[in-house]
Amino acid sequence: MTALIFAAMDTTSSALSRTLFNLAQHPEVQEKLRREIREARQYHSELEIPHDELMALPYLDAICRETLRL
Repeated sequence: MTALIFAAMDTTSSALSRTLFNLAQHPEVQEKLRREIREARQYHSELEIPHDELMALPYLDAICRETLRL
């Protein structure tokens, strides 16, 4: 069980690190993603964007898929 938890944490942290690294290397992509997230937050008075709305953000989805593809 410990190995499974470690493996899951390792792959998640690797994907997140790679995503943040890629965004840092491409500020224009980072700014476009920020705009998309800001626009989504304007429609919700709560601090968090609902899960369904977050999953519907096309640019965020593209960034996640491209990072995992690499």
